[in-house]
Amino acid sequence: MLESGALPAPVVVEEERTVGPLLGADSIRSGIRATLIGAILVFAFMLLYYRLAGLIANLALILNILIILASLAIFKGTLTLPGIAGLILTIGMSVDANVLVYERIREELALGKSLRAAIASGYHRALSAIVDSNLTTIVAAALIFKFGSGPIRGFAVTLTIGLLANLFTAVGCTRVIFELLCDQFELSKLKMMQLFRQTNIDFIGKRKICYIVSAIVIIAGLAVFAMRGEKNFGVDFSGGTLQQFLFENPVKVDDIRGALKEIGLGSASIQQYGNDKEIIVRTQQDISKRLNELFKEKFKDNPFQVLRVETVGPAVGKNLRQNATMSLLLGVVGILIYVMFRFNLKYGVAGIVALFHDVFVAVGALALTHRQFDLTIVAALLTIAGYSINDTIVIYDRIRENLRLVKKGSFIDVVNLSVNQTLGRTILTTGVTMLVVIALLFWGGAVLNDFAFCLFIGMISGVYSTVYIASPLIISWQKRSAAKR
Repeated sequence: MLESGALPAPVVVEEERTVGPLLGADSIRSGIRATLIGAILVFAFMLLYYRLAGLIANLALILNILIILASLAIFKGTLTLPGIAGLILTIGMSVDANVLVYERIREELALGKSLRAAIASGYHRALSAIVDSNLTTIVAAALIFKFGSGPIRGFAVTLTIGLLANLFTAVGCTRVIFELLCDQFELSKLKMMQLFRQTNIDFIGKRKICYIVSAIVIIAGLAVFAMRGEKNFGVDFSGGTLQQFLFENPVKVDDIRGALKEIGLGSASIQQYGNDKEIIVRTQQDISKRLNELFKEKFKDNPFQVLRVETVGPAVGKNLRQNATMSLLLGVVGILIYVMFRFNLKYGVAGIVALFHDVFVAVGALALTHRQFDLTIVAALLTIAGYSINDTIVIYDRIRENLRLVKKGSFIDVVNLSVNQTLGRTILTTGVTMLVVIALLFWGGAVLNDFAFCLFIGMISGVYSTVYIASPLIISWQKRSAAKR
């Protein structure tokens, strides 16, 4: 065989992605800008709300970022644009652990304990929820790395390093600083703002109305998704070629379509991207060279640059779609098993239903806004799945604790009490992470805009589902089980 010469088989490129220097430089600038703005917002909030404790949390966050960058340097990793997104998200998610600890310390101080005793008890009581929430997100990140490709893996690596480092910085380092301040500087008071005082809302009593509202929202979103069909999917999943052009002057979609009709591609997908000078053209065939020549001829007075070219063969597109589906399913199963292990089947199933709720709401929002699904969106959905279960675990942890401590009242009363007790930290943890997501959404550039939008919708839905879906479902399950006996 070797002696007879080369086989007469053509080489077909099944996947190729090219980013022009202009888009690459702009994306890097946008990513760095979003990182700085997100960090400033988080630092400012923590200082304003938690004061000295916030300063300590900020020091731990800086150490966390340094550990991420050092780890990437040691292992010779490249900080891709999705990797920058992972770094930005880590900034928000890292202080979640500090918020959980500080709110616990606040509760212990309210019971009349000394600061030293409140700090010890606060860290001890918050530890299980912190570990649980970080591990569930790491499960999602591991699946993104396993089934993702190229730059998306950079997001998973950065996020995982950040979350593992967070267990050291936010839990270990901050406690050492507090103990040092108590021992060497005789710190005896810790002043913090308190926007959310003890509430007494009947969340469980509104569960049936919330079930109906959620069902309507999800069905409407999925109906739009079904009607759009293949239009939902980007080049990653459907195959074909995507080209992004930047013209010197504004250009109309109708003019682009008119030019494409002349070569029999009037049905190609064309959309403006970012501003009226940028155009994305998506075709099933790889005609990148032909398209460049056509635009040079038809738009002689309007020079352009090719910012990006992505070509994915149908076989690769099908494989990527299968991997994306598998990663989502395995993520759900992994989180279900973990929650069942930490609590029980009832809690696990209720948490997964709330998780699906958030993912479906995000999918519906993407379809309604005509955003396409690609590998970046799958990474966002998996992140939502991991993050959605975090606040749910915090409430479940409090329910389990209150079942031991509260001797009077029904199970409904215990669940309502637990939701009310954790309401402030549920809003605060999500709110702090939302600061960096907002920075990514508005200042992170067009490439990561869909990713940030998906996270934004998913996290808003996560607060709602944690309070009005996950916890009430436990009551509904318990009532149905009792009725069968």
